Amino acid sequence: MAFAQLTYRESLRGIEACLRSQNSKLYHIGIRATISRSTLAQANEQRDWRIHCDFAHSLIKIARPLYAKGKLGLDLDHTIYALDATTIELCLSVFP
Repeated sequence: MAFAQLTYRESLRGIEACLRSQNSKLYHIGIRATISRSTLAQANEQRDWRIHCDFAHSLIKIARPLYAKGKLGLDLDHTIYALDATTIELCLSVFP
């Protein structure tokens, strides 16, 4: 799921196609079996969202000291956080 997020995949079919196109390189990240949509769906269902939250906090802790002295081009008094505001398209007939 992290791979899907980083590569902007929007569907399980897209994730599956992308991973299968790199099948010979998947062993580097510990994937030794063939990728299927049902496996991805099951993984997505069973993973707790807090795993991704904790991972994001870990990355922030690493990145903060790396960029602490960098110039932003702005004079700010407080910490800045960048948040993803991706729009999720919904069908209005199904989701009024």
